[in-house]
Amino acid sequence: MTSQRILFSGGLLLFLLSIGYGLFYDGFVLPARHQSLLYNLDMALNMAAKGDIAMASAFAGQFGQESGVRDIQARIPLHLALAGAMTAIPLWLTPRLDISERMKRIMALFIVAGGLVLAAGDFASIAAAELGWYLLLAGYVWLALGLCGYLLYAALFAWPRGEGRHAKRG
Repeated sequence: MTSQRILFSGGLLLFLLSIGYGLFYDGFVLPARHQSLLYNLDMALNMAAKGDIAMASAFAGQFGQESGVRDIQARIPLHLALAGAMTAIPLWLTPRLDISERMKRIMALFIVAGGLVLAAGDFASIAAAELGWYLLLAGYVWLALGLCGYLLYAALFAWPRGEGRHAKRG
C-alpha cells in the first residue's frame, strides 16, 4: 500500500470513526449522562439544604467524576477528526517529495496510528487515568513525528532551491 493510500484511507477512516462515535455518543450516551449529572447535582443541593454535609459532599464528588467522564468522551470525536484533518497536508505533499516510498509510508502510519492511539488514550483515561495520559501523550508524539517528518522533508527536498527558477533578463 502506498503512502498516499495510507493517508487517504486512514484520514477517511479517522473522519468516519469521528462521525460514528459522535452520533453514538450524542444519540445514546449523552442523554443518560445528562440525567445522571442532574440527579447528582440535585441530590447534592438537597442534602446540603438538609444539613447532611457528608452526603452532599459524596453527591458533589460523584457529579464531578461524571462531569469529567463526560468531558473525556466528548473529546474522542474531536481527536479523531483532528488526526483525520492532519492527513491533508501530507497527502498533498507526498507526490512532491523526492524521498523513498518506505519513509513516506512510515510517516503516514505515524499520523494515522497517532490518531487511533489518541482515541484509545481517551477511552483508557476513563478507567485508568495514568495509562490514558501516557497513551494520549504517545498519540500526540506520533502525530507530531509524522507531520514534522513530512514538513522537514518538504523544506529540504520539495521546493527548488532557486537554481534555474528565474531566467536572467538581459
